[in-house]
Amino acid sequence: MLFGYSKCDSSAYMEEAQLPRLVVLLFSARIRQALGRDHQFFFANGNVPTEPDAGAAAISDEYFGFVGNTSREHEDLYYDLLDVVNSHGPFHGLMGFSEGGAVAAWMLIENSKRPLTFGPLECAIFFSAAVPFDPDVVRTGMIKPVDPAIEGEMIKIPTAHVWSSENDVNAEGAQSLASLCDAKVRETFVHSLGHNVPGSKSDLEALAGTLRIIERTIERAREQTL
Repeated sequence: MLFGYSKCDSSAYMEEAQLPRLVVLLFSARIRQALGRDHQFFFANGNVPTEPDAGAAAISDEYFGFVGNTSREHEDLYYDLLDVVNSHGPFHGLMGFSEGGAVAAWMLIENSKRPLTFGPLECAIFFSAAVPFDPDVVRTGMIKPVDPAIEGEMIKIPTAHVWSSENDVNAEGAQSLASLCDAKVRETFVHSLGHNVPGSKSDLEALAGTLRIIERTIERAREQTL
């Protein structure tokens, strides 16, 4: 599974080719089940050895993230993601949790600056996502997060943003990421489950609220492509 970090470095689950396709940088079986068989999912996992997030130490004795500490590792990730899109795409949208959400946002920012780099992505769903690094700054050999106060609403496609008001290490980052997205097509939902994806804990209200904004976001993306 992949909640920003994963024990495995590769995994895929795919259904019929005509269904809407989402690249998933997280794993939440309850959310996938609730969305039904109207979607197919491709799982992209990290392969950079790293330390687990707080609270994850009991899950596994081996962890992998997406992003390393050097610009070269960011460059490697860029080409790995291009390979995923070229080999398995095109995809309609992205879903990501924590670091995986930051990677998803990074892909969308790259698309906003260089259209269709990662294909015609139509929507994105973020769970407690961190602020992405600026791809243009990374190309200079430095690593610097995008500053919403300077860049404004860079991501113009429909987005859904879910985070926790309690015990979420990325609560501030998730709000900053939301401010990078077009407010006219942006949905937000705040729960109280900590740094988790609703559905990984037994809270039907949080799961229902999350599914509502996901479904609205996907429907909005469909309407924009008609």
